[in-house]
Amino acid sequence: MSSEALEAARTRAIAQARNRRNSKTLAIFLTAVAFLLAWEIVGRLSHPMFMAPASGVVAEFWRGITDPRARLWNGFLQTMSVLVPGFLISCALGIVIGVLMGRINAVYRALDPFVTVFYNTPRVALVPILMLWLGIDNTLKTVVVILAAVFPIIVNTLTGVRDISSSLTEPARSMGANEAQILRLVIVPAALPFIIAGLKLGLGRALTTVVVAEYFSSISGLGGLLQSASTSYNMARVFVPAAILALMGILIDALLGWIERSASRRYR
Repeated sequence: MSSEALEAARTRAIAQARNRRNSKTLAIFLTAVAFLLAWEIVGRLSHPMFMAPASGVVAEFWRGITDPRARLWNGFLQTMSVLVPGFLISCALGIVIGVLMGRINAVYRALDPFVTVFYNTPRVALVPILMLWLGIDNTLKTVVVILAAVFPIIVNTLTGVRDISSSLTEPARSMGANEAQILRLVIVPAALPFIIAGLKLGLGRALTTVVVAEYFSSISGLGGLLQSASTSYNMARVFVPAAILALMGILIDALLGWIERSASRRYR
């Protein structure tokens, strides 16, 4: 094939990829507009005690970020101050434990019953017990985040590592690679989609559980603001923390997806 034909094929591929991105962006935009429009209509037709229109939520959000008395910024920062370190600890622990369980049978047999039990135990049920043991400060919420996120990460990492075929590891071993090199250059890249999926699942559980813990303690964070707004039946104020949490989840999920795509291109 001539260089002109190769260049033409490359140009067509780039144009097709650009069209797919534009179509996806347009679909997301139209879906968001339709959702907000439906929300606005339903909110205006409903009783204010049960539903608030999207415009009212936006107005309440703007008031929250411009009025210091609204405590929205403080609540957001308080939630992030426990969510970020708790989730990072969960990532480190979950990936390390999952890899060890996937590669060492003795570790798998020793830890699998505990991982299974805690993975299937609702974290919400543990919050009252942990409140008695740890109080209601940031230690409680950090521990809750870790317990919520670490087990989905362990399970998905373990599944990815054990799913790797010997056809990937044996050639590296035959060329003299040690276990650390096989782990770094073969196992972790091959299991990366499973690991990222575990991080996404862990993030969703962490967001939900930290808000529940703050709701129970009702003194700080977005969960505390949610509890305060719900007692006053101010639906616009109730939706603001929920919308912030949803947006946080979407942005972090997109970041994890970008990391997965970048790593996949690197190891391809």
